[in-house]
Amino acid sequence: MSIDEIYVKDVMSTSPIVAYGDEMLSTVLSRMKEKEIHEVPVVDHKNKLLGYFDFENLMRRKNVPMTSKISTLMIKPPRVDENTKLLDAVKTMVQSGLRSIPVVDNNDSLKGLVSRTDVTKALLNVPQYSGIPIEEIMIRDPVTVNINDDINVAIQKMRNLGELTIPVVDEHNHLVGMVHIRDLTNAVWRVKERPTVGEIKGQKEKKVLFVKEFLNPPVFVRKDAKLKDVIDTMLKMKSYICAIVDEENRIVGIITQKDIVELVARKEESEGVFVQITGLESDDPSVFDTIYQIIEKSLKKIGKFENYTPHSLNIHVEEHNVGGNEINYAIRARLVTEKKVFYIQENGWNLYKVVDDAMSGLERMIRKEKETEKELRRYMP
Repeated sequence: MSIDEIYVKDVMSTSPIVAYGDEMLSTVLSRMKEKEIHEVPVVDHKNKLLGYFDFENLMRRKNVPMTSKISTLMIKPPRVDENTKLLDAVKTMVQSGLRSIPVVDNNDSLKGLVSRTDVTKALLNVPQYSGIPIEEIMIRDPVTVNINDDINVAIQKMRNLGELTIPVVDEHNHLVGMVHIRDLTNAVWRVKERPTVGEIKGQKEKKVLFVKEFLNPPVFVRKDAKLKDVIDTMLKMKSYICAIVDEENRIVGIITQKDIVELVARKEESEGVFVQITGLESDDPSVFDTIYQIIEKSLKKIGKFENYTPHSLNIHVEEHNVGGNEINYAIRARLVTEKKVFYIQENGWNLYKVVDDAMSGLERMIRKEKETEKELRRYMP
């Protein structure tokens, strides 16, 4: 079977867990944790789609009252209908950066949800993908946290990666487990209780919580596995990520549902680097044209580095209105190359300069990697 023969109606969930716009954040988070899900469509009491809420919405905010109405935290998602080709839904999913896309009818009533999990599950029946050796597509040098790290280290790394789960290792880089953002919500985002006597007197001591207190079983395959094995493991463990380990259980790579979905979008597109820009609220095509020109110029330079051919670039833009017409732009960029994945964050008042700074920073990172490799070869016997 070809992925082009599959439609949304063939794979979508027809009874998704939902949130209602007038529900409090605490209620929705409790439901999401109980059902072990990371996102929900938001509807009114007549099942009309209002928006979409996920943990990433929450991770980008600080000091959110648990009594907040979910309608104040949701975003407006793209949507598809059940007769949309799955490949088109995949492209929409990648372009939006969302983990799932609401499926609606002509009246905008919610009919279901198509998710990254649905896409990856469908690939089990597509030999073109299921038989790919995992070493060919895994992300090498994965970002991890140590079992003795403060949970805020884990949250910050997940925020930077745009992921909701991160592998946990010991001091020898052996995989020991996973930590999920859903398990940290009660510890980080909670209703502010009455201050203690110590707080009233000005004491600022806080209890430090460690990653090891929130450890979940590891999700992994060996490095000789195929993509089918990874998908099977993810589905069995209800995980969005899977670590790749060597014979001594040291983590050597990682693959996420996001990587798999992007792989599909990239393979089905024309040759070249798959570029995705999310979060930018602009209806002016010239803004995107200028950004793509900046990106293209940098990618050509990066493409000249041997073994670091760019495969995909994801840029997420956050706009912060600080009063009046002034907007501060924060950018997170993720560049997947032939050999390694690079991450960078930049912010500033000029959107084009921030994009240019981010791309220049990625170029410097790769140049430094090449210089380090050259230096190491000098001392190799």
